[in-house]
Amino acid sequence: MQGQPLRLALLLLLCFAAFSLFYLSSGIRPTTVADVFSSLSGGGTPDALVIETIRVPRLFAAILAGMSFAVAGTLMQGVTNNPLASPSILGINAGASFGLALAMVFFEEGSLLLTMAASFLGAAIATGLVLILVALRGGKVTPVYIALAGTAVSAVFLAITEVLVVIFDVAQDLSYWTAGGLGGIGMEEVISAFPWIVLGLLIAVSISRSVTLLAFGDELATGLGGRIVRIRLLAGLSVLLLAGSAVSVAGPVGFIGLVVPHIVRQLVGIDYRRIIPFSALLGALLTVVADLFARTAAAPFEAPLGAVMALVGVPFFLYLANRKEAAH
Repeated sequence: MQGQPLRLALLLLLCFAAFSLFYLSSGIRPTTVADVFSSLSGGGTPDALVIETIRVPRLFAAILAGMSFAVAGTLMQGVTNNPLASPSILGINAGASFGLALAMVFFEEGSLLLTMAASFLGAAIATGLVLILVALRGGKVTPVYIALAGTAVSAVFLAITEVLVVIFDVAQDLSYWTAGGLGGIGMEEVISAFPWIVLGLLIAVSISRSVTLLAFGDELATGLGGRIVRIRLLAGLSVLLLAGSAVSVAGPVGFIGLVVPHIVRQLVGIDYRRIIPFSALLGALLTVVADLFARTAAAPFEAPLGAVMALVGVPFFLYLANRKEAAH
């Protein structure tokens, strides 16, 4: 499979198209594939209204969030050479959620742009705190220590967020994000996040060759013409744009950015010019499938998307952590 990226891409695209159709035709009000095509072509039936106003925005949100979390995790693992790096493990998702909570408390009538800016700021603060903890450690820092530092920062931000929720009584407004899910998402939120996610993806693609060089170590990357500081700054900007936007849309959904890069590297090798686009595609597919399961497995009740992803992600994280700890 590793030598056949085109065939793999076609297979993933076919799976993506099939699951997208199934996604749009599934729910509390079952519809047929014919209803889906009728809706997309401008049909005015009640089923078409459900598909257009509820399922289509939610599908787009799942696609954008999955792509964003997956590519953000891919970049983080690439530039740090840390297989445990991801937006959820290193506290970025929790920081973004904290920023959203602040926006809800102090700017109740704030625009979507302001909400997203608060999400970006929270993600940046969380990233800065993890870097400070790593710098204070000094000496040789293992991937497991970085993951533990990120977990600690996540715990602090989540605790502060819960305090804000209780004191300012914004539990109902914030529950959508903290649980991690796409229920109630509208096309307005999708459109607001879209340009920032596209910008983050373009930056990621533009530095993909340089990220591949970093996988061989800083010295070799520098010798081959890589500008280490510039690469890491651009990667950090891309991660903040992607993770901040995704959290503002879907909440702090964890483990997509951890699991997907490992799967993709097994399929296409170590060249990030392939890893990044395939991570975006597989991340979108995985999120669509997970959200489909979340909203149909116990219908009419809905499971949080974050909980569904954790069922896969937590065992995978423990496996990676044990493997890395045994290696040191």
